Amino acid sequence: MHKDFLALLPLLAIWATLGTLLAAIDMRTHRLPNLIVFSAYPCVLISLWIAGLSMGQWRWGQALIGAGIWLAALGVVWFVTAGKAMGFGDVKLAPVLGLSLGWCGWEIATFGLFCAWFLGGIVAGGLLLIGRARRSSAIAFGPFLIAGFWVALILGPGLVRWATTANLV
Repeated sequence: MHKDFLALLPLLAIWATLGTLLAAIDMRTHRLPNLIVFSAYPCVLISLWIAGLSMGQWRWGQALIGAGIWLAALGVVWFVTAGKAMGFGDVKLAPVLGLSLGWCGWEIATFGLFCAWFLGGIVAGGLLLIGRARRSSAIAFGPFLIAGFWVALILGPGLVRWATTANLV
C-alpha cells in the first residue's frame, strides 16, 4: 500500500465508487457512460489537490506523465485497430486512471497498465480455452483497467521499492 494512504483516501473512495459502477456497467453493456467517466476527472483532480495539501507535495508532473502513458497506450491501440480492439470509452477512462496512479509515480502508473493488460489477457485466454468466447468475441476491458489500477495501487509501491533496492531499475 502507498505510504501516503491517508492522504489518498478521497481518491480511493472515488475509485471504489465510480470504479465499481463503471466495471458493472461495462460488463453488462460494453459501454462506459460519458457522464460517469467525465465526472471522474474533476473528482480525481480535487482529490489529488486535497492529497497535495495534506502531504505538502505537489506531484502534478508525474501525475500527468501517468495520464500520458495510459492515454498513449490505449489511444494507439484504438487508433491502429480502428476501434476494433477496444472501445473509445476505454480510451476516455485511461487518462484519469493514469493520472491517479501517476500521482504515486510513473512506475506505478506503468505497472497498473501492465496489470490491466495482463489480467485482461488471462481472462480472455481462459474464456477461449473453455469455449466461452471466440477470437471475435467482445470482452469489456474497463473492468480490467480498474482492476489494474487497484493492483498497482496496492502492490506497486512495494514492488518499486524492491526493484530499486535490488538495482533492477
